[in-house]
Amino acid sequence: MSEPPDRHPPGTITVLSVSTSESDHATLEQTFRDSSLTLYPNCRLALHASRTLASALAVLRRKRVPIVLCDRDEQPDAWREILQATKDLGAPPCVIVTSRMADDRQWAELLNAGAFDLLAKPFEKSNVIRILQSAWVHWQSRYHLTDASGELSEPATGS
Repeated sequence: MSEPPDRHPPGTITVLSVSTSESDHATLEQTFRDSSLTLYPNCRLALHASRTLASALAVLRRKRVPIVLCDRDEQPDAWREILQATKDLGAPPCVIVTSRMADDRQWAELLNAGAFDLLAKPFEKSNVIRILQSAWVHWQSRYHLTDASGELSEPATGS
């Protein structure tokens, strides 16, 4: 049975990608464009690319972002800093770590530290879609929010 149409307003869900790799950003944007990926009817994903941790944290202070992709290869500790900086937000994002060195040991380490998942690079379209859909469902059901596109009413402080 489908959800009533008024339960989920049309809109765009921001996925923040923290990576110095223009190739990663381009691949993700292409995946979003080429897929019929919608998180619910009339809702699409939009990529916000941040090349630095500082710019990503600035976005997270201004805007509610349900999903963050964080490159571990180029910025090994950025994902931990994002987890730390967002832990006190009312609805912290699901942090998905991306890596060319993805393995079971790394996956267990990330999950134990509070990350949502590990996404192997190079990106496979089906894995990207599956993990993003899972993160969205988790974030939405955990925080009972359907609008993830709004500005935060108060600046997020995070510690």
